[in-house]
Amino acid sequence: MDPICTRKFYGDRKQRKPSPPRSNWVKMYRVMPSHILGPTQYWQEFYKQADALVASVERSTKTDTLCTFAYQQPSDGSRRFVVAHPEVYWWYYKTKPPEERCSYEVIPKDSPCWLYLDLEYPIDLNPLCDGSRITRTLIDIIRAYLLNHYHLLCDRSNFLILDSTSNKKFSRHVIFTLKDVAFKDNLHVGKLVKTICNDILFYLKSDNPSHGILNHFNKADLKEMLVMTQHGEKLFVDTGVYTKNRHFRVYLSTKWGKQSYLTVSADCVHNPVNKCKEKELGIFLDSLISYFPNKQNLIMLEFSNRSDVKAQLYSKVPRQPSHENDDQTSPYPEIDRYISSLIEPGKIRSARYFDKNKTLRYEIYGNRYCENIGRYHKSNNVYWIVDLNTKKIYQKCHDADCAGFASMPKSLPEEIAFKLDVEGDTFISGAIVDEDVTEKT
Repeated sequence: MDPICTRKFYGDRKQRKPSPPRSNWVKMYRVMPSHILGPTQYWQEFYKQADALVASVERSTKTDTLCTFAYQQPSDGSRRFVVAHPEVYWWYYKTKPPEERCSYEVIPKDSPCWLYLDLEYPIDLNPLCDGSRITRTLIDIIRAYLLNHYHLLCDRSNFLILDSTSNKKFSRHVIFTLKDVAFKDNLHVGKLVKTICNDILFYLKSDNPSHGILNHFNKADLKEMLVMTQHGEKLFVDTGVYTKNRHFRVYLSTKWGKQSYLTVSADCVHNPVNKCKEKELGIFLDSLISYFPNKQNLIMLEFSNRSDVKAQLYSKVPRQPSHENDDQTSPYPEIDRYISSLIEPGKIRSARYFDKNKTLRYEIYGNRYCENIGRYHKSNNVYWIVDLNTKKIYQKCHDADCAGFASMPKSLPEEIAFKLDVEGDTFISGAIVDEDVTEKT
């Protein structure tokens, strides 16, 4: 028997492909000291957001709640994702040079969160506008709505105000923090904020002096919240920041390529919820929209509309498993494929069918091109509507400046339109119907 050579037995190591390089967002010269009562040291980076969100749920325990963060590469601004305990993330985040702190919290869909606001207006178009004053007015209005709907008595010290105003743009993040109180998810927050904004606009345009909650406010103070933008007059509230898995900039971060850091506003009188020996860490934890280490004690606030308002314990709310990719198709596979080809290199995040107005709505990621501005949005996504009645499609946008915009309708391809005519409603026999939609988007 011939002897077996070592190369055959062990294999040719030179043939092995090198493992792909791991992208490290920061060179960890200092290792965070661990102790028995400290947070878990788990730290994992991901290229895909969906993978990171799954890991944050699977790796969280009763004692350690992990969060998903997104950071932008200094070289090209592309985003990577990190799953870590917030205290661990802060430890390494604060060592980065200020200009490289381009980090965001990913607010998971269907996850408890605090009420948050993104406030902004261009300074050159509003030279006489007092940003601090109108911020206080809005906070007081929200306090009144919380008292009216949920019997929550709170004051300005329950609002953390972070400011990143530059010489061109007034910009603030406001977070409502009250221990053991949260909204069911950011969609419920968005419905409440949009209701408040619509109430204000209606009240200002109406000759009717009676408006319940808003009657307690000076109408002149409400008018000050209307600001001029490139697209006309609007409230200084961005209502497009309540989409699922939203990226929201964290404390001390700047937008990529800019130097507008989120710091505590000079007029902030916030009373900390997370009291830490390191004051900056406490601010960082309070600024996180979806970090609740003890969910079992949470009182969950729900707001579907002004006549459907609830408050109940988190432990009593039915929990349904979340599948990130289970709604990327509609009952119309031909239309799905057509939309997919239309938005390349973007992808369909979700596809929903609305029976009342016979429309499909496709939420998009990876392609933010908006026909209204003729370029890509920096942060807000776009979506497409398919009207099955007219067999037309058009693009809309989550950006507040594009509110009300709809692109020029395009006809569906003839082969798809023909199938709709021939087969009609047989296509939608297995449709998931959303009966809550009352108006055509």
